[in-house]
Amino acid sequence: MGFILTISRSVFGACLSLSTVAFGILTGILVKQVSADASVITTLFYRFLFSLPLLVLFALYVRGREFLQINQKRTLFLRVIFGFSGICFWFMSVRTMPLGQATALFQSSVIFVTLLSPFLLGEKVGIYRWSAVIAGMTGVVVVTDPFHGDLGWFAIYGVMAALSGAVLAILLRRLGRGDAPTSVAVWYNGCGFVALVCAVALFPDHLVIFSGTTLYQLIALGLVASFQQILLTSSYRYADAVVIASMRYVQMPLSGLVGYFMFAEVMSGTEIAGAAIIIFSCLVIIWREIVRARQTRAVDPAV
Repeated sequence: MGFILTISRSVFGACLSLSTVAFGILTGILVKQVSADASVITTLFYRFLFSLPLLVLFALYVRGREFLQINQKRTLFLRVIFGFSGICFWFMSVRTMPLGQATALFQSSVIFVTLLSPFLLGEKVGIYRWSAVIAGMTGVVVVTDPFHGDLGWFAIYGVMAALSGAVLAILLRRLGRGDAPTSVAVWYNGCGFVALVCAVALFPDHLVIFSGTTLYQLIALGLVASFQQILLTSSYRYADAVVIASMRYVQMPLSGLVGYFMFAEVMSGTEIAGAAIIIFSCLVIIWREIVRARQTRAVDPAV
């Protein structure tokens, strides 16, 4: 009976993780659809505006009066900085690149996490993971094709989004040791909204009042963002972190298909090969995480 319950929890966690993938793809679709009418600043303003209320309600439900309590304030400050820069670069890459290509670059953040972990976390990286990092970086070069010149600076948006996401992942690891993810999400989105209010105050041309389809799309963008964070937070209660990390790589090929059918975006054979290299290298890194976790449990069953 206990085994069946464990399996059921894992399956439920995997379903929640797949739901976050679906919401991630939907975010890319909405960002592309509003790109003709709304600037990056305007899009971000509405995204934070419409995502914050639902996240606050969820945090109140989970934590009650302590929904704003944070212990690691300096780490939270860095999380806000790198989270905000990451979402800015991600939105710019989606607006200027094929959705599948932008997603492949963004998901390569796990490669940069492995690359930075010896310096920022003091972790030891073995030959398998270093080999995966080298292969993954090769895939990034193939996807961006810096020697061709067609993408220009647009590919840098995707690489910077991945770098910001890598630092963000490390910061979230630290925050997860002593702070509730729901509270972190509220602070991040609240600070992001304040920053966007200041931005549109300085540049009032970006404060555009929309109506009709564009307004509905921007509202949906904020709601999708809040649901994505809630589902991701909830998935960690039911499934192992490695399983959740593995699930997100389904987003790469699906984003490519969505880009093809909805926006007539076609990735070249070289770009598809580069994305495949990135996926493979990331899965190798995740596999090594599983091996390390098993070895740690074998040494200390209490872990």
